[in-house]
Amino acid sequence: MNEYDTITCLTDLGTSNESVGILHSVIREITPKTRILDLCHEIKPGDSKSAALMLARSVPYLRPGIVLVTIGQHLERPAIAVEVGNGQSILVGPDNGTLGAAVAVVGGAQHAIQLVKPEHHIKSPGAVDPGRDVIAPIAAKLAAGSSLHELGEMIDPNLLLPSLMPVTRTETDGAVSAEVLWVDRFGSAQLNLDKDLLTDLGDIFIVEFNDEKRVVRLQKALDVASGQMALVEDIHGLISLVIGQGDSVATPGLAPGSAVTIRQPS
Repeated sequence: MNEYDTITCLTDLGTSNESVGILHSVIREITPKTRILDLCHEIKPGDSKSAALMLARSVPYLRPGIVLVTIGQHLERPAIAVEVGNGQSILVGPDNGTLGAAVAVVGGAQHAIQLVKPEHHIKSPGAVDPGRDVIAPIAAKLAAGSSLHELGEMIDPNLLLPSLMPVTRTETDGAVSAEVLWVDRFGSAQLNLDKDLLTDLGDIFIVEFNDEKRVVRLQKALDVASGQMALVEDIHGLISLVIGQGDSVATPGLAPGSAVTIRQPS
């Protein structure tokens, strides 16, 4: 049995009420020596797609241990715990696609369980809160050394709901259809596109989004001039659409889910 000294939390609970504090307290009651790291609690309520993206971006840098994810107030499918990295880490959360991309990033799952053994949950006087009553106590017990098989029913990891991450498409005319994954606080619009898909096409492109059509270069971020729009490889290894020197790319109306088409000049 493995013990884990760290639980990293990603939730949509916010920090304006007691929910995160209760989550911490539930964990510490079961495993008081385990350190709790707060990755983020400000995911938009129920936004499993944004949570999946944030977790996939973050998981290569997280300390091995337990990763606790709670998104949404209800569970349409039983919550799950997924062992990755030959036991280095276990991801615990809803089976709604939130964990799928992160599991893929770290090389896939070795074992998985559904959290369907109520004796390991917290009894609530009202409706079940999946984070507080199911996911948090299981995450804490796993950190304290309990095994997967005693806390839930083993399932085939291939039966887990797949990731919600969008994929790029190459159209018949050679254009690449992409989607904005995220617009960061600096205004960079990250696309679901890696550099390898563009390098064989040159370094000058026509980018189309909304009613805009711009000629842009694939550049290093430091080479983008003030006010110039460009495609750059970001810190996560994906392509972002940026405007130089901190001007917000959100001005043209880009937001998560916006369609972006990239093509070679004719």
